[in-house]
Amino acid sequence: MVKIAVVGGGIIGLSSACCLKRKYPKIEITLISEKFSPNTTGDGSAGVLMPYLLQDTPKDLVERWSKGTLDFFLSLWKTPEGGEVGISLIPVSIVTSNDEVPPYGVFGLHELTPTALQRFNIPTLRKGYSFTSFTCEPMKLLPYFLQEFTLAGGNVEERKVMNLESLGDNFDIVVNCTGLGAREVVSDESVIPIRGQVLRVEAPSVFQLIMCADADGRYIIPNQESVVLGGTHQENDWNTKSTQEDTDFITSGCFRMLPSLKDAVVLSNWVGLRPGRPTVRLEAEIIKSTKQKTFTIIHNYGHGGSGVTLCWGCALNVAELVENYMLENSKLNVKSLIQNL
Repeated sequence: MVKIAVVGGGIIGLSSACCLKRKYPKIEITLISEKFSPNTTGDGSAGVLMPYLLQDTPKDLVERWSKGTLDFFLSLWKTPEGGEVGISLIPVSIVTSNDEVPPYGVFGLHELTPTALQRFNIPTLRKGYSFTSFTCEPMKLLPYFLQEFTLAGGNVEERKVMNLESLGDNFDIVVNCTGLGAREVVSDESVIPIRGQVLRVEAPSVFQLIMCADADGRYIIPNQESVVLGGTHQENDWNTKSTQEDTDFITSGCFRMLPSLKDAVVLSNWVGLRPGRPTVRLEAEIIKSTKQKTFTIIHNYGHGGSGVTLCWGCALNVAELVENYMLENSKLNVKSLIQNL
């Protein structure tokens, strides 16, 4: 029987583990990570369904993966558990000083009028769109995924993995969802930290997501118990402490777009390091273990600021690659059986 290990306890690792367990309930799957919720990068994020910081990742793949996640959130949102796992359907306004193309994977998209753009108090704005989309709060979704995985019989190991070759001795497939850790685990120096600082404030009257898509733009994202104000995207910055300079940058922009936030109580000031990469890496690779056993690695990392947006779509892609492995293995087994007749 095939044995699978998924390395990484963030949104990408947990969605991959759950998706595989749903598709292959009888296969032994082990989730291995040094950190789990509430100590992952995703736990501090707002969780909006919108591609962000994906650099040169092909558009067709971003659309495919985003659609997979959108469909998953939509189906989960319709269940009694939808609200409990942090899924909300909210109105969104995204504005820009450039001629940006409209976002995809959303409901009720329409362009904002010049008069509507004026209310955001940014004189340089040229375009804007209004639509409805999902937010899904990882601090609620991650425990849900972990519980589902363990109740389905999945194994969990809390430990650090230094390299994937050491896992190949005991597993046939290793799914690499190490995010920023891929710099060490597979020596991928193209993975860089993209530092993000956000504030959470108490503002129960805010129901609309507002985002300025300019290079120095800020965003206001309502969650169920708080509102997230952001943010920064500083490449190659490993600082995990909040700074007053970034706090002032965030609040000045958010207060300009929505002046009523000036009276909001600050609940927290948080920093996370997103796993940036020129493109998302999602592919299979066959290598040798430390004991020279051949095994398959499925890489699934480098999602930038789009971990939530791409999580289930990428997990479905991982499941497809595992299925390809199963089919190829069955062909080899049949061929071997015929040769031995």
